[in-house]
Amino acid sequence: MADPRLACPPLAPPPVRPSLNDQPSHFILLEREVEQESRPQILERLQQKVDAVAEEAHAVSPLCPQCARPMGYPDTHPVSWLARWGSLPASVSRYRCRRCKRERQPLLDLLGVEPGRICGSLARWLALLAAVAPYELAARLANLLLGVNLNAMAVWRVAQRVGQAAASYRDALS
Repeated sequence: MADPRLACPPLAPPPVRPSLNDQPSHFILLEREVEQESRPQILERLQQKVDAVAEEAHAVSPLCPQCARPMGYPDTHPVSWLARWGSLPASVSRYRCRRCKRERQPLLDLLGVEPGRICGSLARWLALLAAVAPYELAARLANLLLGVNLNAMAVWRVAQRVGQAAASYRDALS
């Protein structure tokens, strides 16, 4: 007779792989409804804050980073970028150094955004989602969790930008 201590326990079935439900729960739908109702007010308030920062940035002529001389003010042009709450437009002043021919857009530098791109805070969320899920699933999660409707290619582009920035930083350290 075999020793019962040496007997192998019966194999348990493998755990069920978690999956994303096609439909969110009723409570999540209620949360999303309140968020959608509040989104225009949040976007409007954020726009007011961006406009205030734009006024402050336009009030002072920046110095050229290369020759430290005051830069001239050639023009203002409209730009926009995508934030979590929607698209934010702004009139951006572009300054140019007559001596070096370098250009600066202090408002964009100050806010840390790029025209026509997804802003940094939303990009960080999307990059995090892209790091843990395939791009298509990350886009679906962005819609479910953040209320932002993007396609997989937009998530891929963000992941590439954030990855390139991380690689550049790593290379600069070494």
